[in-house]
Amino acid sequence: MILLDRHDVLDLDLYRRIVRDGEPVEIAPELLQAVDERRAAMLRAVESGVPAYGVTTGLGYLSKQTIAPADQAALQRSLLLGRAVGVGEPFPREVVRGAMLLRLTGFLSGDAGVSSDLCRLLAERLNDGWTPYVPAGPHGSAGEVIPLAHLFHTLVGEGFEPGLKEGIALVNGAPFAPAVAVALADRARPLLDHATLAAALAAALVGASARPFSPRIGRLKGDAGQLAVHERLVELLGGNWDDRPQAPVSFRVAPQVHGAVLDVLHGVERQLERELRAVTDSPLYLPAESDEPEGFYPSGNFHSQALAFGLDALAIAFAQLANLAEKRLHRLLDARFSGLPEQLAVQPGRHTGVAVLHKAVVALCAENRLLAAPASVAAWDTSAGQEDFQAFAFLAADKLRRLLDNVELVLAYELVALRQARSLRDEPLAPPLERACDLLAELVSQVVEDRPLAPEVERVRGLVRSGRLL
Repeated sequence: MILLDRHDVLDLDLYRRIVRDGEPVEIAPELLQAVDERRAAMLRAVESGVPAYGVTTGLGYLSKQTIAPADQAALQRSLLLGRAVGVGEPFPREVVRGAMLLRLTGFLSGDAGVSSDLCRLLAERLNDGWTPYVPAGPHGSAGEVIPLAHLFHTLVGEGFEPGLKEGIALVNGAPFAPAVAVALADRARPLLDHATLAAALAAALVGASARPFSPRIGRLKGDAGQLAVHERLVELLGGNWDDRPQAPVSFRVAPQVHGAVLDVLHGVERQLERELRAVTDSPLYLPAESDEPEGFYPSGNFHSQALAFGLDALAIAFAQLANLAEKRLHRLLDARFSGLPEQLAVQPGRHTGVAVLHKAVVALCAENRLLAAPASVAAWDTSAGQEDFQAFAFLAADKLRRLLDNVELVLAYELVALRQARSLRDEPLAPPLERACDLLAELVSQVVEDRPLAPEVERVRGLVRSGRLL
């Protein structure tokens, strides 16, 4: 049982334990009491006639419309029901659970003005595995009104009646963007690790020197991600310090490219650590502090701009990662650079070898270039001009998801070719690379006669997904 004794308790590890592993949560009684005290102060303000967006007024362009006291409770219910317009495939279970958890922890700050009963209800639904169907798109609103409406209007069907401000609190905020981004970042990291393994194996099979990968070179550059890749490549290669002719640039710059990708990934993860502890509601009901009075404060924290930028940056980074793999593969197929038979064919000319794998990779890299175009630089008017700016984190996330699918397939194609290259070179490899080749050989036999390679590519893609190569 994980005790939530403050609203900002989450880090990425704790988040994963709750969302993926299903560890139950319990809320500290004193925190629930503080939530109710903050709600009582908010309700006193509403009863005194203080205007409250989405409580005593309409929303968006209709925010100047006053809601009669008799209609205020019904408004909270209608807010949950009238905005569920998403269609299509659902978000993965872990994304929906992540959004629920972040909505709960945000509420536990007390700043949203919801009740402890609502907090308990969300904790109970997390613990019993409740996972509504939430369409993954289209979501073009300011904030996350549409997916949050899909997530929480189902509570109404279970007998839940939101109190004042609880309806708007449930559909405002930005819990889905970090939940989606965590899933994508966690998928991206092992793909980067597989790409580094493939780079090391390619370098070994073409007889490239390990000198460009020396950690001393990484220390001279001073980039943490690059140094980590230098160290990993030397670990994989076992250190071949022979002074050999320079390999093509695509082999030598693996630390610089993969290290830069790693730094982008680290940046997104650091932002996610902040997002997991953030309060993203609007409006907030804040106590008096310094010269700022107690009252309702409109907030823009629902605008997930930092995550949208981060997801776009990851898309650019992984598109370049795939580009580097494409170049390595092309050089591997060329006897001038590899020292292996042309196109890795047992009998070049009579056999095609595996050159056709490169053609598929080129197509994937071309598509990646389109998917790497940023989503976070668009802005459109909605709600009659009241909501006139969007972060488009969901669009950035969907593009990145598709791009990572392509990168996974690029690596599968490259690894099939590397397995063929290993079968044509008798020189021993360092133990980590030999182990990887043995695993690949279990799934892909040597290409002696031309045959369809699609089944092998699919099997190797499954191997990448399994993580066994790492």
